Amino acid sequence: MTTHSENTATINFPIEKVYEALSSANYWAYEVENIGDEPGEVNSFTPEPIEAVLFELLPKSALPEAVRGMVSQDLKLKRVVEFGPLANDATTGKVNAEVKGAPVSFSADVTLTGTGEATELKADCAVDVKIPMMGAVLEPKVAEWVEEFLTREAALIQKWISDNA
Repeated sequence: MTTHSENTATINFPIEKVYEALSSANYWAYEVENIGDEPGEVNSFTPEPIEAVLFELLPKSALPEAVRGMVSQDLKLKRVVEFGPLANDATTGKVNAEVKGAPVSFSADVTLTGTGEATELKADCAVDVKIPMMGAVLEPKVAEWVEEFLTREAALIQKWISDNA
């Protein structure tokens, strides 16, 4: 079973500034250093079209309580973020993430839309936990964590632009 959710966050900068940040290797280096409790790494980055392959560590303590008892150590996450060109104050992209050694995956279709001096981030997310009998119970917990993660990511984009404008 897969759990779907729609998440929205606002970045208080125009779409051009947001897209410029996402097109920067420096932004992605900043994000993997600051998005979680443990720093990650940018495995690869391409600015046009945007593709960032990120290796991150998800501390066991950051997991939903219902999941912590099922894992013995921190989880290694591979996240691939892609965005197409900016056109008509919008861009679309995809995020795919897999947890190494665990039957958990996450994907999202992402839209960034300029609304004047702000940018709206919309993510149509799917979380899949392939654990018999437990997947349906755990997926909403993981989806809740993903929503919090996207909110933190929007805040990081905003802070990076503010600090580097």
